[in-house]
This record gives sequence, structure tokens and C-alpha cells, in this order.
Amino acid sequence: MSDVATTPRTRPGTSVKGFSAPAVLLMGVVIIPTALGIAFGNVSAPDDEAYVRMAFATVAGATVAIVAVLGLLIDRIVRRATISTIALFSFLALIVVPWQLSAIAAASELVLARLGT
Repeated sequence: MSDVATTPRTRPGTSVKGFSAPAVLLMGVVIIPTALGIAFGNVSAPDDEAYVRMAFATVAGATVAIVAVLGLLIDRIVRRATISTIALFSFLALIVVPWQLSAIAAASELVLARLGT
């Protein structure tokens, strides 16, 4: 027998380059967007530059969240995970992506309203 025929096939792991899926979700959807909001928030009365900084922080945090969720979904599809796992990550993506897109729209509306006055 050849070496290829005797080598058992292993199932793909459940981690993305050493990080577990819950850790990626927690970091991408909660911790990083919150940290960006805190880092670029303003503790005093905001001026025009502060409104733009806060809007960019919101957009950056929302982008990180969308990329994290879609990246995990694509990873599960490529690794040929079970259909229930793919359905779970699809459901999470269907919740997180519209939620973050609405956050981006709200940030743009807020910055336009604040800078217009």
C-alpha cells in the first residue's frame, strides 16, 4: 500500500488560525468596536473634528464586526463544516450585518446633522 492510502483523513478544526470562533466573535463584534468608540469618543463638548472622529470610529468598528462575522461564515463554508454550523453562522451574519449597516447609516446622519448646524 502507498502512504496516501493509509493516511487517515482528519476533520478540519473549529478554529481560525489558532483562535476559537467565540473569541473571534467576541473580539470582532463587541470588544474592538467598543474600544474604538471609547478611544475616539469625547468627554467634553464635541466640536466638528470630534463628530468626524466619532463617526469614523463607528464606521471602523462596524466594519470590523461585519468582517469578523462574514469571515467566520466563509471559514466554516470553506472548511466544509456541518450544515447546522453553517446555518448558525449564517443566522449570526443575518443579524450582525444589517445591524452594523444601520449603525453606519446612523453615524453618517448624525455627523451630517451636527456639522450642518
